[in-house]
This record gives sequence, structure tokens and C-alpha cells, in this order.
Amino acid sequence: MTSVFRRMAAAADAPVFALAGAGMRWAVQDLRLADGVTLVDSPRSASILLVAGELDPRLGEAAARVHDSLPHPRATVVWASGPDGLAGADAERIGHDADPVAAARAVFRDLVLGRRQSEPDLLPDMDPAPWRGVGPYGQGGSGMTGGTPYGRPMAELGPDRDGLRLDVLPTRLGPFFAPLPAGLELDLRVAGDVVVEARVTGSEVGTSEAAGRSTFVRALTQPQSIADLELSRARAHLRWAAEALRLQGLRAISLRALELARTVAPGDSAAVGRLATAVQRTGVYRWSLPNVDDRRRSLLADARLGPVSRACGRAEDERLADPAYIALGFAPIADVGDGVAAVWRARFGEASQSLDLASRAGSAVTTVTGTTESPRGRIALGDAPTARALELVPALVEGLEWGDALATIAALDLDLDELAALAGVTAA
Repeated sequence: MTSVFRRMAAAADAPVFALAGAGMRWAVQDLRLADGVTLVDSPRSASILLVAGELDPRLGEAAARVHDSLPHPRATVVWASGPDGLAGADAERIGHDADPVAAARAVFRDLVLGRRQSEPDLLPDMDPAPWRGVGPYGQGGSGMTGGTPYGRPMAELGPDRDGLRLDVLPTRLGPFFAPLPAGLELDLRVAGDVVVEARVTGSEVGTSEAAGRSTFVRALTQPQSIADLELSRARAHLRWAAEALRLQGLRAISLRALELARTVAPGDSAAVGRLATAVQRTGVYRWSLPNVDDRRRSLLADARLGPVSRACGRAEDERLADPAYIALGFAPIADVGDGVAAVWRARFGEASQSLDLASRAGSAVTTVTGTTESPRGRIALGDAPTARALELVPALVEGLEWGDALATIAALDLDLDELAALAGVTAA
């Protein structure tokens, strides 16, 4: 019977938890459309750890902790990473042009059938924090709620917005928390499901090799085809939509958005319109996306975060300073409603507009360098929209319930790859 169950399990999709290195964010996202693997949001649900691309060396210990969180049997597939990639000696290594799905399936099958040994821990078995011998009983605690008993921080009493005193629990998210870009780390203090304090404590961006793959960063130093820029913009907005929809639990329409992002072409604005209508019909705008109060709206409007700021009433766009765009009749999309739902509408509207511009641009190229409008907002040498957005995260999420906080962060479309690419160009 054991062999029968092993063969049945081996025929299932391989559960994979992926770590996306520099320049591999979209390649990992595309695996959601692949047959044979299932990308999961927690290493506890995975059998295969996929390390895609080069990870910043500062993330080595965090990546090892993720590896050791996978239950046995487990294995690692290292895709398009150098020989010093963050993985153990037993990892399966494949090149950039290899098929990661086939590799993950083969490794998973060998694991389940007992033909491959489960990988040992990469880190020594140590307590998460010093606690032994600390406190009146040696368990690491102090008083009723203080200290780190058995290495875990205890909740402490703190004021609540309703005038009560509730348990406030310190929580760290990242650097490999699925709803956030890989490398981003947040320290939160949470009372119930309300974020009472937030700090960005890490934004490791890896290498700057992604600079050569960023059309918008290249536009800072040399003219670029408007058709290429606008097609890239539309695809970026659709990929953002795919992740935002998945975060809201709308898996089927999320995959539809991702497939459209991969296949969309200039002139396909009607397809984006149909997707936007389908999203509206789900009711997500009414029941799942938070409103934005006047204070947060002002912060977002002033940060020049592209569709986010335009959805908050600031109709600024670097394309307005380019005569080539003016000749195409370009005008920014603004005033599309209120709250985070307005950001969604703005992104769908801009994706449709970009495809229309791409179809009419012909061989036109940009005529302004030094600054440009990326899908996330104004970028210039030494100035990236993701950097500006990260500064706003604490003020945006403090006081929000957990789901609203995640939806608000997702609306910003934080992209550490673009931040790394811009840093590389600025240094050069």
C-alpha cells in the first residue's frame, strides 16, 4: 500500500515556495500559469524550495531559515543562479534557459518515491533568542508579560483606538513574505487585527543587473520607442493586477489577468476593458478595498506615485513634458473615484490607454531624458518611486486593520528591482 500511495502522491503537482532574486520577479510569477507545480504562499506548505536568480548575500540567513521551515521530505532547485547561490550542497541546479517546472516535478517525484534524500537543515538548531537562565524561573520571561520566554517575544499591553488597553504583539514580516516583494522587511506592532505601529527595517534590493532589462530606466539616458514603453507599462499594470487580485482571494480572475499580461499586444485595449468589467462584477471594490482618508490621500498625491497619486487627484505625469507624447494626444487619467479601489480603476484605465498609445505611436521615440514616468510614477537619477513609497508605508498602514493594510501596501506596487536598476544607473 505504501508504494501505491507514493505513486499517487508523485503524480500530483509539486508544491513550490519560490524566492525571487534580482530580475526574476515576473519569471516566478509566470509559474502560476504552469501545469505541474503549485506556487504556495508559505514554506510550511511546500516540498520544493525554488531559488530563482541571484539573491542579495545579506538575505542568506533569511533564505536558510525559509529552507529549514519546509517540512520533510524537501529539496531545493536553484534556477539561473551562480555557483554561490544561497542553497545547500544537495540542491538541484539548472541554468537560465532550463525548464524550472520540469526540474521541480522531477525532484518532487524522486523525493516522494524515496529515490532522493530529504535535505538537512542549513542552520544549526539554536533558540530564536537568548532566554535560558534569564528571569526568575530561567524561562526567559520577566513579570507577567515581559521578556522573551522560550525565545518568543510576549505581547505587551498598549493603548487601543477605542480607549482600551489591549495586548500589542510585535511581528516581523519578510524578507520572504509572499504578499511583499522579496527583500522587503516590515516590523509591526499589532493589537488584535489593527496595525498600531510599523517600520520598514529592510529593503535589500540585490544586484543592479536588472538595469539592462528595465525599459523605463533606460529611458533616463537615451530615447526609447514609445510603443515599447507603453506596451511595457500596460503589462506591468496587468501583472500588478494579477497579484492584487490573488491577494484578495480571486484566483481565477488573477490568472486571467496574468495570462493577458503575457499575451497582450498594442491595440488590445478592449481586452483590458473586459477584464476591468469582470473585476468590478466580483464586488471586490465594495467589500474588500479600504477607503483613503484625507491625510493619506494628501500623502499619496504629493509623492508622485503615478497612478496612485493620480487616483488621489494629482494629475501629474512626466509624459506631459515630452512633445512626442503631446503629439499623440496624451492626457493623464485622474479622478476615477475614491479609496484603494480608485487606484485599481486607474491602473486598468492606464493599461488600456497605453495599449491604444502603443498602437498609434508607430516609430515615435521619446524626446526627453533625465526623467520619465514608470508604471509606479516619476523616476529620475537618484530618485525612485519605490523609495518614496517606502517612506510612506508607516503613515499609510498605522491604524488600519490587517487586510486593509495589506491591500494598501499592494496598491503601491513596490518594485525593488526597479530601485536596484536605478541605483546601478545612478552609480554609473
